[in-house]
Amino acid sequence: MKFAAFGRTRVLHDSILAAIEAGHELTLVGTCKAESEYDVDEGDFARLAEKFGCPFFNSADINDPRQIEQARIAGADVAISVNWLTVVGSEMRSLFRHGVLNGHAGDLPRFRGNACPNWAILTGEPKVTVTIHQMGDGIDDGPIFLKRAMPLEHSTYIEDVYSFLNRETPQMFIEVIEGIAANTLRAQAQPENPDLALRCYPRRPEDGKINWDAPVEHIHRLVRASSRPFAGAFTTLEGREKVIIWRADIVQHPGAFVAVPGQVSYCLDDDPVIAAADGMLRLTEIEVTGTSDGAEAKAKICGSLRNRLV
Repeated sequence: MKFAAFGRTRVLHDSILAAIEAGHELTLVGTCKAESEYDVDEGDFARLAEKFGCPFFNSADINDPRQIEQARIAGADVAISVNWLTVVGSEMRSLFRHGVLNGHAGDLPRFRGNACPNWAILTGEPKVTVTIHQMGDGIDDGPIFLKRAMPLEHSTYIEDVYSFLNRETPQMFIEVIEGIAANTLRAQAQPENPDLALRCYPRRPEDGKINWDAPVEHIHRLVRASSRPFAGAFTTLEGREKVIIWRADIVQHPGAFVAVPGQVSYCLDDDPVIAAADGMLRLTEIEVTGTSDGAEAKAKICGSLRNRLV
């Protein structure tokens, strides 16, 4: 089957390669500006298009007449997309006999929009789901072809979720494309009840700022949802040096305690243990401005029980 590809991220890049490996023909690639946490960018997609001899565009305005004309000439049967910035209009979608298939990192219809895996961790969901659906007029509202889920454990970090997405999504696209070609796969319409949908909005690096007055479970979720490949959950040591917390564990204090949230309470095998509103958080992997490595960073925080993270 001839296919076009629109979007960003390693997931789309690898999905293109997987579809070609499976015998499908790439006829057009479109992308736009990559985010700072991505490990592929516009240049990678341009080189991919050049390697396989197909047209390429780099513009967020996918509904521009120039892009629509490119797609018309490309003559693809279907398009695949991951993390496109804007709504793909009906004129563009109509150029593909089997529509535009979107690889969405959310359990539709519940998780629509942006940063869905991060929000799933933050809200305490039991799982994160990747969904292949056909694009419609709205945000992530088209009929669903295929879902695959990963349990969210207490120890699951956003990096683990991305590994799952990178591994599963390319093969899911192939399953759907080949199911459509063989007429063995049918999309199921999403429920129209708006109460079933949860609109997720974008997150920014500053959203990783820790409020130590929050419950320790919420802080732990923030650490897990903000870790690599993102900028990390963060705080400061006494309002001076920035402290990035990459990994942490909830621990039980030995006996009852009272402490101001953010208090450096004790050290456990050289790891700082910090008081939150209702419990203790052990910092297992951190960076502190002005220190050379994690061991020095931990020693700086543990230097005095009068230290506080704020």
